Amino acid sequence: MKWPASISIKQIALAFIAGLLVLVSLIGYFAAYQTRAATNSLAQHNQSAAQSEMAAAVQRLLSQTEEQAVNLARWDETRQQLVLPEYYTYWRDQRVYESGMLNSRLVRAALYAQSGTLLEASPANNRFPARLPPFLASSWLANEAGAITLYYAFPIYNDEQQQALLGHGLIKLDFMSALLQQETLHFTDTSSVRLALKPGEMLAVPELFSRLSFSAHPDLDQLRLQTILTRTLLGLFVLLAATTLLGFLAYNRLLIRPLGRLLQDIDAMQHGRFNPNPPRSPTMRISELENIRRSLYDYQLQLRELHGSMENQNREFHSQARQDALTGCHNRRAYEEDWDDFRKKLELSPQGVAFLLFDCDRFKTINDTYGHAKGDRVLSIIADALVMALRANDRLYRLGGDEFATVLLRTSPAQAKQVAQRCQSLIDAAGFTELGIIEPVGLSIGIAFCAADQLEHIDELPKQADIAMYTAKQPGRNRIALYGEDTERASQTLVASRETSALFQALTTPGMIEMHYQAIHGLPGRQVDYYEALARIRYHGDLMLPDAFLPVVSSRRLETEFDMAVLHQIDADLSSGLLPTGAGISVNLSAQSISHPEIVSQLLELSRHNAHHPLMLEITETSLITQMAEVSTYLDLLRTLNYRIAMDDFGTGYSPLRYLVDLPVDVVKFDISLVNKLGMDNRAGQVVADFARMMSEAGYSLVAEGVETETVLRKVESLGIAHAQGYLLGRPIPLTELAASLARTPGAHAVPDAAGSVLARTPDGKEDPQAVEKRDQESQQAEQG
Repeated sequence: MKWPASISIKQIALAFIAGLLVLVSLIGYFAAYQTRAATNSLAQHNQSAAQSEMAAAVQRLLSQTEEQAVNLARWDETRQQLVLPEYYTYWRDQRVYESGMLNSRLVRAALYAQSGTLLEASPANNRFPARLPPFLASSWLANEAGAITLYYAFPIYNDEQQQALLGHGLIKLDFMSALLQQETLHFTDTSSVRLALKPGEMLAVPELFSRLSFSAHPDLDQLRLQTILTRTLLGLFVLLAATTLLGFLAYNRLLIRPLGRLLQDIDAMQHGRFNPNPPRSPTMRISELENIRRSLYDYQLQLRELHGSMENQNREFHSQARQDALTGCHNRRAYEEDWDDFRKKLELSPQGVAFLLFDCDRFKTINDTYGHAKGDRVLSIIADALVMALRANDRLYRLGGDEFATVLLRTSPAQAKQVAQRCQSLIDAAGFTELGIIEPVGLSIGIAFCAADQLEHIDELPKQADIAMYTAKQPGRNRIALYGEDTERASQTLVASRETSALFQALTTPGMIEMHYQAIHGLPGRQVDYYEALARIRYHGDLMLPDAFLPVVSSRRLETEFDMAVLHQIDADLSSGLLPTGAGISVNLSAQSISHPEIVSQLLELSRHNAHHPLMLEITETSLITQMAEVSTYLDLLRTLNYRIAMDDFGTGYSPLRYLVDLPVDVVKFDISLVNKLGMDNRAGQVVADFARMMSEAGYSLVAEGVETETVLRKVESLGIAHAQGYLLGRPIPLTELAASLARTPGAHAVPDAAGSVLARTPDGKEDPQAVEKRDQESQQAEQG
């Protein structure tokens, strides 16, 4: 190539400008290329975050739907609808939302019979399939008139072992609305979410993501970077025009060198060695290029801060998802995750493991009496005490309500009991009285242990601990029970769902509890002195006796609620005027209830009937009294209102003499087990007889329960026992029959004979002559027939 002999200044300037343009273009291209790479990386990151976020949102929605389905399948009212669908429409449209089983009107539920047919036609605005589709999985999506709907089918069994199928349930959810209403979508552009389903087309849930499309929000930082680059290039071209006036030296000094440093900084920035404050050099620095350098550095700092913020938020979200908001301990989700980790750890390193289940005694009563705020505070104090009592590396989980659990590794049954005792000691020492709670707050603890050589049974520990905890709550038991040692019969205690439904319905429906009255006879004249009120439940026309529903009361800890319902019914019976003036009534009351202020308040209200119907309280299950001084004070108060106090079922339970001495008792009712021994001519009968004489001499009025033979009755009379009660003298009868009998024979008390027919007796205890004559005539007619 031959160079020209001479060139003009204009040519030199043009060549300089051209070369400068080429250089600036190369620099701009390099910067744009690097920025585009960073922008693409950010866009890919945002899209990945949006995909993860959308997957988590879909999974969360499916998990919520599955949880609602499980709760509905285990709900007694759901099973009741399949058996007796009388109130199915109310249950479907109102009850499932009032009970909290379904938390949104976007969710609907329907029930299907075993054959797969819809239990009842659904309303027009909320159609359900008439039959369950047999060809799809348990959950599927459908496009119904442009709305994407999620269906989730689930079986409903009659028992916890899932052996007897009652029917099926189907949950219907407006999928897109529920998905987009979640507050956790930060990266996903909700307006871009689409599910490719044709009208009427169905799609299995596992194939959901193959049809789901969405895009991420545009990155504001990316747009800002593009703006900065645009301004930078404009500045470079402006700088180029200015440098043409300064000449080659200014060009070389003010542009080439700063650009070289900028390239070095960009390269250092890529390798993480960028220094925002380099040492000053004698060369003059161009402010525009310095601003570019600092803008790039600020952008890099922003990226680092954003990345760090995202990591912190992810850690915070993970922690919040595993932590109970009220108590601060781990929640059920953390328990389920840790349980899987425990199993894997034990497979690698076999060791003894114990599962401890904690349940707060009488928490429902405390919560109802003192309010939810103090109930929450009680749970927080209990959680703090349990965390303090556990070992350093043990975790406490709140499984729900007032139920907590922990898993002890590398332990033995004795060590697990020591931990449980330490937990109870700290709970007993906690300051609940500062909250104004006068009732004792305690824990029942069930322990299940699995030895290192029996880890194949580790999944049975939660159920075993639950059985042990149930055992710990039984009357007379220690509040700590170890499965295997203390649960001989607890696992056999089952309560039928029919009795459970009847009880809960009776507690909320006035009139379902029906009082029957059994006469108590004075001795030796055998006249009727008063009546004992005995509770029955009228359920669907059938009369349910105490031996059917009292186990439900005990297992569900509903003694106070049941006693309150009984007191209301007795109040209604006494207010009806069917009982004649002077007829006394004896009321049974459990020992757990007498310490509750609301029960005492109702008894004070009931005392207005004392002027016409003398009242007596029969305290049952005295072995369960934990606040002896408080109960004694309440009983003294009731005695001032002319209540007589009787100890029922004397001879059963634990330490009955102790409670007889400590409580203000007027009457002692000998249990049928003691009364039957009076008919025996042996040492047992003699001991009971001597004890009865001693009690009478001490000033107690005695009542013999369960008198069923003349031999026992004569023995009772010979001992000077004041009153007798039993089928020999009369059976319990409803109030209406009692009132009708008393109305037919004025001045007499109605008494059903041993066969169950009503017989009239005069106040001196003798049979009414007219009734005797009528009975003899009926007997003669029967013999002639």
